[in-house]
Amino acid sequence: MIVFNCAGLLLYQSFSSSEITDYLDEELEVEVIIKEKIRTNEYYSVYNGKIIKVYNDNKLIPLAEKTIVNLKIDQDLVYGTVIKGQAQMTSPKSNTNPGIFNYARYLNTKNIYSIVEFKEGEGQSIGRVHLSRLEKIKIDTKKYLNTFLNNTLKERNASILKGIILGEDSSIEKDDITKYRELGIAHILAISGLHIGIITGFLLFLLKLINVDYKYSVLITLIFVGIYGYIVDYPPSILRASIIIGFLMISRVIYRRPDYINILSFVALLLLIYQPLWIFDVGFQLSFICTFSIIVLTPRINDTIFADIRFGKFIAPILAAQIGIGPVLIYYFNYITLTSLIANLILIPILSSLLIFVIFVIGLSVISINIAQILMIIVDNILTSFAHIVDLIHNYLNIVIYLPSLSILDILIYYFLVYIFVNMKELKKIRYRYKLVFFISFIFLVLCQIKYNSTKWAVNFIDVGQGDSSLIQIKDKTFLIDTGGTTFGDYDIGENILIPYLFKKGINKIDGVFISHFHEDHTEGLISLLKSPNIKIDNIYFNSRNEKNHLYKEVKYLAKKKSVKIHPINLMSKLKIYEDYEFKLYTSRQKDNDEENNNTMIISFKSDENNILFMGDSEKELEKEYIKLNNEKFDIVKLGHHGSNTSTAEEFITHISPKVAIISVGNNRYGHPHQEVLNRLRSKNIRIYRTDMEGHISIKDEFDSFKVYAYRERHIGYSLYDIVFIIIFGILIYMNNLYLRLMKHTKERIYDI
Repeated sequence: MIVFNCAGLLLYQSFSSSEITDYLDEELEVEVIIKEKIRTNEYYSVYNGKIIKVYNDNKLIPLAEKTIVNLKIDQDLVYGTVIKGQAQMTSPKSNTNPGIFNYARYLNTKNIYSIVEFKEGEGQSIGRVHLSRLEKIKIDTKKYLNTFLNNTLKERNASILKGIILGEDSSIEKDDITKYRELGIAHILAISGLHIGIITGFLLFLLKLINVDYKYSVLITLIFVGIYGYIVDYPPSILRASIIIGFLMISRVIYRRPDYINILSFVALLLLIYQPLWIFDVGFQLSFICTFSIIVLTPRINDTIFADIRFGKFIAPILAAQIGIGPVLIYYFNYITLTSLIANLILIPILSSLLIFVIFVIGLSVISINIAQILMIIVDNILTSFAHIVDLIHNYLNIVIYLPSLSILDILIYYFLVYIFVNMKELKKIRYRYKLVFFISFIFLVLCQIKYNSTKWAVNFIDVGQGDSSLIQIKDKTFLIDTGGTTFGDYDIGENILIPYLFKKGINKIDGVFISHFHEDHTEGLISLLKSPNIKIDNIYFNSRNEKNHLYKEVKYLAKKKSVKIHPINLMSKLKIYEDYEFKLYTSRQKDNDEENNNTMIISFKSDENNILFMGDSEKELEKEYIKLNNEKFDIVKLGHHGSNTSTAEEFITHISPKVAIISVGNNRYGHPHQEVLNRLRSKNIRIYRTDMEGHISIKDEFDSFKVYAYRERHIGYSLYDIVFIIIFGILIYMNNLYLRLMKHTKERIYDI
């Protein structure tokens, strides 16, 4: 029934119960309460906060809404500080490219639906709110733990322990997070069910040592875990582990044998009733899948693999967890770690023992801070050695395989095979015709997946905001036309959008990158690609008249360093791909263009049936020059200069006669796309697709034609096609389980007779 519950929840559309929705994308005077600090640098500070007042048209509107607060100051604000001033209130940015991290949904799972950004010079403190006794206890406890760890440990070690004990991962170095994630042990850097289990076991053991009755031990442990959960704000993993452990301990008290699967399912249902959006939380998904896998797969693995191996009982649960969460990790993070089992076996016991010791020392520090500080020297040395072991395994033993994100059908097929493995003995006993139905169902899923993924070529217009980047896939070859970029803030388009997008598609090798011209919004992402150790680029093609550009110099330097071939293009060139595909590259005949946009390299892609034209930032002058030398018609055109009225002249559109126009554009102050251009296209019945409205736009071959797919952000993130197959899969598994139970029940009745 778990599959049915999940399928139903996938159909549940994310909704915002936020009262702040009416005031988003406006500049208003607001009052917010500052809570925990998220991050800070020399330019700005980011905090969790709560909006308490909004002033709109001289009206005071009282609110109580969680929010993210951005302040253009670098200072630590005390919990409970009230800030007032003019601020821009915006909604969090949703992902507009398939598979990319959805920041808006992530915040929604925490009941945050807005971001408040105070203007420079605004956001002045007007006092502090009165805190309740419980809030003071929480703040004082966190402050004490932070101070104690900071004063007794090296900075790196303190940040690791703060992540484990308090869930504060903002101070953990990015390199450390990457290492732990690639080793498959990232769960130890955050509060997880594993840590709750360790703490619970340690408490029960201590209470047993001093002869406390088990019933009272359970009560004391549950109270302690509840208080701890309150201090760390009850993340999903804490709630899940606390409730499950509570059920298990209570079942022992009342002498009832626990049904682990039913308890797990019931807890999932309770938590999703409390917060439905947790179904999209990666930690929530991994937590339940991991626990479910350990319960279901461990006995089977012990019986079939480790029956005669002495230490098999320690390996089996870790292997079961890895089997269960494998496809989910690939779906979200696009790699699997072959040495994860070894890393977990070596590192988890060390850290588990250390965690128990640290909890003991923290408790001791209340009685004697001097003894506690001496003991923390041991902890510091162990953590330093632990970090060296992590580095050693990561550098010399770790094997990471990068993979494309699995589709829902891929994941269903995987779990289908796992289900067969778990129920192999029972499935052997069922009648032939039921086996046939089962086999046909599996073949049906596989054939659907083949159809789902089959295409000869595809052109993907990636939403990189106010910029251009297009991915062209031709059978097993991959090309990029421009790579996007931005000159605003410290947000790296290449690092945050382009590279994750390529990994989602399983692309770590690019056969060619075409740079139309060296403006930041077309080229900056290439810098990140060339710096990435996990992306290989074979060739770069560009207009040869860009030598003076600083981006050109940086690209050339990095390309040489990475042994990438550079191909300067003059006037016209052709690049043949297989027999039916061809790129044509055209540059202006004018040697000195005053307008940099007219140094754009115009690129056309011809498939067996369709022609697509990429105009970069071409202005009308370059359009006139191009149509004099070209008589081809095009099915699709990526408009020049983001739909500006300095491009896309009437004569040009009439000449190339496209059916579809793509405008790669983001939120901008230039008025792109211009209404005059839009009217011109509509008057010719040309279909218009815009990345600022549709997000990612994909064009795929459809027999002798093509089809356009617009992403259009969906809250649930799954297509109806995916959901239908989740439900079919659920019905299939449920019917098979029902049949096995009926068969078992019938057999038992025969024995009774």
